[in-house]
Amino acid sequence: MQLLQQLRRVPACAVFVVSMMGVSAASMRAQPASALPAAPSDSIVRLAFDPARVRGAPFVVLLDEGVLRVERDGTWRNEVRQVMQVLDANGIRALGERALTFSRTHQRLTIRWVRVLRPNGEVISDRPAQEQDADVPAAMNAPIYQDQRIRRLSLAGVGVNTIVDIAFTLEEQASPRPGDFLHRWALNGVFPVRRSSFTLDMPAGILPHIVERNLVARRQEDEREGRHRFQWTAIDQMPLRAEPFAADSNGIAQSITVSAPGDWNGMASWYNTLARDRYVVSPAVGRVADSVMAASQPRSRLDSLRAWHRWVTQDVRYVSVALGIGGYQPRTPDEVLRTGFGDCKDKATLFIALLRRAGIEAEPVVLALNGRPDAAVPSIFQFNHVIAAVREGERWRYTDLTADVFPYGDIPESYQGAFAVQVSTTGTARSITLPASSPDSNRAVIRFLSAVDGTGAAVGTVTEEADGTQAPLLRAMLVAAGDPTRRATAVRGLAQRLAGQEAMTAVVIDSLQGSYGRDMATSPRLQYHARLPETVRAVGGARMLRLPSAVRGPARQTRALLAQIDTVRPRMLPIDAARIIPPVSTSVEWRVTLPAGWTVDLPSNVNTASFFGRYRSTWTLEGQELRLVRELEGGRGVFGPERIAEVRVWLRTVGADDPEFLTMKAVRGP
Repeated sequence: MQLLQQLRRVPACAVFVVSMMGVSAASMRAQPASALPAAPSDSIVRLAFDPARVRGAPFVVLLDEGVLRVERDGTWRNEVRQVMQVLDANGIRALGERALTFSRTHQRLTIRWVRVLRPNGEVISDRPAQEQDADVPAAMNAPIYQDQRIRRLSLAGVGVNTIVDIAFTLEEQASPRPGDFLHRWALNGVFPVRRSSFTLDMPAGILPHIVERNLVARRQEDEREGRHRFQWTAIDQMPLRAEPFAADSNGIAQSITVSAPGDWNGMASWYNTLARDRYVVSPAVGRVADSVMAASQPRSRLDSLRAWHRWVTQDVRYVSVALGIGGYQPRTPDEVLRTGFGDCKDKATLFIALLRRAGIEAEPVVLALNGRPDAAVPSIFQFNHVIAAVREGERWRYTDLTADVFPYGDIPESYQGAFAVQVSTTGTARSITLPASSPDSNRAVIRFLSAVDGTGAAVGTVTEEADGTQAPLLRAMLVAAGDPTRRATAVRGLAQRLAGQEAMTAVVIDSLQGSYGRDMATSPRLQYHARLPETVRAVGGARMLRLPSAVRGPARQTRALLAQIDTVRPRMLPIDAARIIPPVSTSVEWRVTLPAGWTVDLPSNVNTASFFGRYRSTWTLEGQELRLVRELEGGRGVFGPERIAEVRVWLRTVGADDPEFLTMKAVRGP
């Protein structure tokens, strides 16, 4: 449940301003949209809880009520009332300050009332102590200029066992895409809810898309005076329990999603109309594109694609000006070239225009940066990002023009496997699922080849390599290491990873080299020579070999995860495998040559696998060389809650594999 989040416009990566009326509300009993009371009613106090009955929650939602009245052109009015009872100090902090977001150019926000009451109905305050509207500032890093406003309310008299009663109306006066709207409503959430209700009021004859999930009661419908009303109600809903590794979809959260009639072809045609004349490459842009190509000296089609991709991602600065229709319509390549910046749809449009000029088929793809859009709800407001699709024979290859540390043809993990819409040159929609890479293609390898010197320090060379979704982090580190102003910070980060926070200041890294961080054509590779002191130390008369932090393995993290899931019984929610271990593979190898005349007791090897991933830890000793290899690989998929028992077994096994020191023994002579 999203308390007091009215229609949000979140321009992620500067494409479409996402429109989600995520306000929850309650109990309209199939009344017309104007039936919300004109003034507060003290009868609401009858819903108040005895605070002793509710433990652990900062507040309880007594009433969560909303009516959405939509017109044929996609304009709408959303009337919301929310009443919350404060239960502890955390509730005071959560409810004492409220912020409502709206668009200053095409929306109107009206605060109908704000009251703070005692449980007996006595009014403590009947207006905000402070109220102010402010623009949302554009960040200095990856700035997004938008027309959002925030209305800030500071409430007076909020205390434990008081009641906060707020009602407001948000009106959409000019929909960016005429006729389109999107609204999501939750009937239960992370806090207890006494009464929750949502009413959708539409012109008769217009049937919206409605997706209902896990509802405890059927919706009520009636039609009169030329309007069709849908109404949902839930009474006394206990809070949803947070569970580790929970999948986004489950059988418990009650939700309703509604959108305008129509299909994805209508949305694709609308976007194509906005963008189709933006794919023209002027002589000025063409000259720059040709110079980029000449400088790269391509020997293949792929080389050419990489050259243009690198130019658009790395040389065109990211800035979004998402004002008005500019939140949806890309700027022309000439505008991008003249200003030197663009957002995701601008960059994708420029890239596609360059490819079409070269006779390469390419199309825009609209998607969501985070979350999973619902293919059953055709609305532009589900999306906030644009990438490019490039034809390669019988298939398409997808590439992100804002991810400057991802090579051509790679996309971030956050939207792999998600639903998206590809807009064809004719304006029709290709409904697609974005490709998901295999875990073994997202590989990271760290090798530390060392020897113990006369002071007990491990001295040697560290090599790091990465591919797929593991590569951007290493590329970013290489970029930092190549920048004289950031090199010292990069070296400290490497030392901390090698030795841990407590010992990083003693690590000496006396060389640092690797591939060029912004070279997208090859996998990143970093190498440095390091000295790690006190790897061998005397402890109570014995000599101990200490493992570097970089090769310690995930035991500490797995024990923490085990503690989390052991506090939640019985398990109710399905398990998302990728939230236990990301779909990547990691290999860490440590080779150390022991001092002459010494050996060590080897720990037991570990090899364990489950439905979400595998872990292997292998120790060997050949002559004076000790070798440890640790491998971890995750997976994807959603599995039933009953399989949490397998997760527990796996976590206990890995959590027990946590040697910090190995005991050294002198080798006896013949």
